[in-house]
Order: sequence, then structure tokens, then C-alpha cells
Amino acid sequence: MTNDRLSAMEYERYTDEKHPDGVHHVEVLEPLPQKPKRPLWRRVVRFLLTAGAIFMVWSTFAPIFSYTRCHGNKHNMHRPPQPDLSRSEPISSDLIETMMSGGDGSGATYEHYTFPADLKSFWLKQESFTRLLPTPTRTQVVGKVIVHSCPKAENISTYFRLTFSEPWLRESILIEPHSDGILFKLDPYSSTHAKVNATVLVVVPKSDEYSLDRLSAGTIQLPILLKDTFTTHINATSLDTISGNVFAFGKAADKKALDIANLHVGTVSGSIDGEFPLIHAVDLESTSGTITASIVSANLKEQIGYIKTSTVSGDHAISFLGKLNPRPLYSTHNSVSGNIDVKYPEDWQGGLKLKTTSGHIQVRGKGTKVVKKEKDIVGRFWQVIKGDGKSKGSLGSISGTIDVLIGKDE
Repeated sequence: MTNDRLSAMEYERYTDEKHPDGVHHVEVLEPLPQKPKRPLWRRVVRFLLTAGAIFMVWSTFAPIFSYTRCHGNKHNMHRPPQPDLSRSEPISSDLIETMMSGGDGSGATYEHYTFPADLKSFWLKQESFTRLLPTPTRTQVVGKVIVHSCPKAENISTYFRLTFSEPWLRESILIEPHSDGILFKLDPYSSTHAKVNATVLVVVPKSDEYSLDRLSAGTIQLPILLKDTFTTHINATSLDTISGNVFAFGKAADKKALDIANLHVGTVSGSIDGEFPLIHAVDLESTSGTITASIVSANLKEQIGYIKTSTVSGDHAISFLGKLNPRPLYSTHNSVSGNIDVKYPEDWQGGLKLKTTSGHIQVRGKGTKVVKKEKDIVGRFWQVIKGDGKSKGSLGSISGTIDVLIGKDE
């Protein structure tokens, strides 16, 4: 049998459609379709989630290994620059008494910082070491910030009185002076319970020739206290705290009183309490803290005075000591679920608008007239006038009660 015939027989054998026994037929397989590429946005999201997970794991354990060195005093983490005490005025006896009140001074550390005499703007700010870390520190910070005026002072000075539950805390806090202010952090990371007690005293000069353009103080949990001696003339003052309270101690009705043209006080959960001057504008705000304020209007005749109070769930209790002297007053009081209680002075004259969704409205006072009263599915609306003055007021709450008294009750 020739080779050509054998080849023909082999071809016929392997191409027979009946596929006899003993003949293996290999089917031609189509190539598998390629897996489609993920969209770009899904790849970006996956990358960000992976990077975020890695960062969270790293940030959880990194501070533990870095801060444990402080416990053995092997690493001086944040050593603030030391003030030149040889050129600083010694702490007077009355300041020591103020700082030492409320605690034992034994074992305390003192820091003193003096700023230029021609400084026109000063700030004080507290920050946290661990505000960006998912693992919170167990260091507890307590104390207070006191603002005080001194006729003998020529410069703004800041004093720190510090006590520590653990020796290593002394080397781990941060006090960072700047040319026009000071930053401090008092909560270094600790895996065990630790405590830092800090009293911060801000001394501002007081004289007929001295004035400040701006003073601001911000804390996390330290309350801010305005002493009754704080009478320096300041154009604008801003006091903010997260969980601390803000107090203004008395004498707002005296000649030697708070002399702040524009005052802002803000808290998240802390309360606002005290006597505040209304020279130009007063702004009191809190998320869940209560506002209890006595307002003293300056004798500026036709110059308008502005007052604003606002909360989310905190209550308002606003009253006026004395008269408006007389002057127009523009007032705004708002809350979501907090109650609003406002007592305007007897010489207040003008118009009020009051609105609440589900709360109650009450307006009292000799000479007041309710000229409009509406109630519908969206709530209640009242419009009240007294006299022919130029004062204007707006009070609003969603579920809280609104109670207004103008002058004396009938």
C-alpha cells in the first residue's frame, strides 16, 4: 500500500462523522472570554478603603510604642521653650492667691510667658494630642482659664500652674508661645489613667491709655472665667469651649465693668452664665448647654445694640439689668427644642415676631399688644408691639416654649 493511499485512509478515518470505536475525536474549543476590567471608580474606592484600613491599624498601635518611651523618661517628647524669668515680673501675691485657690499648690510647676507691650491682638488656644487618633488617651485634664486685668501690668502675661499625677507627664505636655498668642496641649497619650490639673491665668493691662483690638480664648474642657476685675477696653472678644463652661462674674452694671464692644461666647455642651455688657453686639451660642445671661446696655442713645442667643437643645434665660438708656435693640433668640425665656427692660419699645412649631407662646408686660396671632398646621405665629420705638426682636423654637416679659407684668 502506497504512502498516498495510507494518508487518504487516515484522513478519512479521523474525519468520519460516525466516530467508530477506537477513534478519538478532539473538539475545537472556543477561547474563554476575558474577564472585563473593573471600572476606574471601583478601583479607586477599593484602593482608598485598603489604604484607610492600613492607616487605622498603624495609627492604633503607633502611639502606644512611641509614647511608652515617655514612661521611662527616655524621650523628651515636647519640651516647650522656657521663659526668661530673669526678665519677667515676679508673680504678685494676689495672682498667686488667685491661682492657688481651689487646690493645694505643693508640687506644682509654674510657667510664665510675657508678650510685647505694643501687642494689639492676643489669642490662647488649647488643642489635643490625640484628636486625629482612633485610640483615645486616658489622660484626664481638669482646671480652668482665668482672664484678669491688672493696673500694674504693662504687658500681657500668661501663667500656668500645673500638677501631674505621674512624673512623666511633666515632660510630655506642650506649651508653645508665639509672638501674639500661646498654644498648649495637656493630654499626652496614656494607656492607664493619668491626670493633669492646669490653671491658666491671662493677665491683661488696665489703664485709660491701654486697649486691645482683639482677644480670643479657646479650650476643650477647661472652663473660662472672666474675673470681676477684667475691665480692659477691648474691641472684640471671642471665647469658645467644647465641654467647658463660660462664666462672667458680676459688676457688669458697675462703671468698672466688662468693656467689650463685640463679644462672642460659644460652647458645645458647656453652659454660659454671667453678666455681659451690650456696647455694640453680644453673641451667645451653645449646642446643648444652657444660656443664663444678664445684659447691661451701654448709654449710647441712638446707636443700635445687637444681641443674639441660639441653642439646639439648651434653654435660654435672658434678662436686662437696668434700662436701654434709651437705644434701639435688635435681638434674635432661636432654639430647636430648648425653652426661651426673655425679660426686656421697661423702656423697650418696638415690635416682636414669635414663632414655634409645637411649643407654647406667652407674652406679658404693661402696654404690650398682640396685633397678630395665627395657628395652622406649621405652628403658631405671634406679632407683638409696644409703643412706637425702633427696637426689633425675633424669637423662634420648634418644640420649646417661648416666654417674653416686657417691663413689669400687668
